[in-house]
Order: sequence, then C-alpha cells, then structure tokens
Amino acid sequence: MSETATRPGPVTYSGYLRLPELLALQVPLADGVDDELLFITVHQVQELWFGQLLRDLAGARDRMLEGDPRGARARLVRSVALTRASVAAILPLRAMPPREFHAFRGALGTSSGAQSAQYLEIAALCGADWVHGEYGSRVVAGLTRDERERLRGRLAEPTLWEAFVGLLSKAGFAVATREERWEAYARLAGRPRDGDPALWAELAELAEALVDHDEVWTEWRGCHALLVERQIGGRPGTGGSSGTAHLRASVYRRFYPELWEARDAGFSAPAARCPLG
Repeated sequence: MSETATRPGPVTYSGYLRLPELLALQVPLADGVDDELLFITVHQVQELWFGQLLRDLAGARDRMLEGDPRGARARLVRSVALTRASVAAILPLRAMPPREFHAFRGALGTSSGAQSAQYLEIAALCGADWVHGEYGSRVVAGLTRDERERLRGRLAEPTLWEAFVGLLSKAGFAVATREERWEAYARLAGRPRDGDPALWAELAELAEALVDHDEVWTEWRGCHALLVERQIGGRPGTGGSSGTAHLRASVYRRFYPELWEARDAGFSAPAARCPLG
C-alpha cells in the first residue's frame, strides 16, 4: 500500500468538528414548526456544556483529593464561567412566543428536562443530598440503561463536598460534626493564629469558589423556572411533574448547604484575591 493511500487527508474545520454528523442530530418531530429546531438546539447545547462541566468538576474534585486546593479552585472558577455560558444559552428561548412552543409541545411526549442524566450526575458529583431522592423516583424512568449505570457510578464516587472536607481535615481542622466544620469555616474567615497562612488562604478562597459555583446554579435554575412559566404558565410539565411549581421549589436547592448555613451563624470569608492570584 502506498504512503499516499495510508496518509490521512487534511484536517478541515468541518471534519474536525464533525459538523455533518452534529447538524444531522437536529431532527424536529412536528411538521412545519420552525421554532422546534431552536428548542432542540438550545437543549443540545445545554447537554454539551453539562458534559464539559462534569469533566471540570471531576477535575476539581480530584485535585482536592490530591491535596491541591489552588488547582481545584482554578477548575471551579472555570466551571462557574461554563455555567454562566449555559445560562446565556437558555435565553434565546425567551424570544419564542408561547403559541410557537405549543405548536410542537405535543411531539415531546413524556420527555422532560428532569430526565437529563448529566444534570443528575452534576448534582451527584457535587454531593447534593436531594439527588438520591431524584434517582429513586419516577425521573429515572426516562433514563437509558447506560445513563442509569453512569449515574450509579457517579453516586458511588467521592463528591466535591467530601473532597473539600477532606482537605480541611488534612489541614488540621476537626470535621467530624457540622459544628466542628462551622468552627473551621469561622477560623478560615479570620486571621490564622496557627498553621500555614498560605494554605489557610487557599482553603478560604476555595470555600468561596464553592459558594460561587452553588450560586450560579441557583441562577441557572431560576432562569429555567422563569422560562417554563413564560411558556406554559401553571400547567403540568410534559414529564408528569407539576411544571412551574416543581421548578420554583427547586430553585434554592443547595449543593453545599453548610457553607450557606455558616453565614447564618455570622461567618463570612475574607474578600478573595485577584483570580488565581
């Protein structure tokens, strides 16, 4: 076989991004409804961002497990930026009139955003208590066998929260109870009287990065809830949920509730230094 026959062709923009295959995945089900393509595109973009978020959040978790709070914080800072991009990617649907959505809503059947396996994986990776209830509920009925297996695996992994608490323990803080962890947060927020000041500063900034990550997900859920209310009002969701009422109730779910509860107790971390500085 000649060298020319075995040498791969030139890498092109379309070939590298697999654009023909990618665009072929946008297949509307309703006839003659232009806005269904926008609906599909927005949700496919969400899942692409979720996939990248899972990689970055797992990277942040792994760096914590390796004892690298600075590296973990860098991944969390990027995860916040990615989630903001995901929020922005929802906004084009606000320009879709409700009548256009209802023209193809029937084609969605029982599918629902609550069946997003990657969203549930993100919650599991962060250590959200509520995801265990979601995993055992009707939501999972819409997952494929492979998605169920991935979610089971994610639920068995160390979480971001567990990794953060592990870092506190390695730094010499008592972490066995919530009260002990609150004391650790309060000490991190003040001037260290013992221990390594540089490490304490890294841990304090990492705690704030976790809060930033939690906060931007509240923005994402709030944006989603408002969009659904705008489109369907108080009607039930396609997946059988109560629709807007269900989404409103979930807006203020927390991935790291202890870091918020500590603020109720009067703790707040010092202002962070310049990003990654």
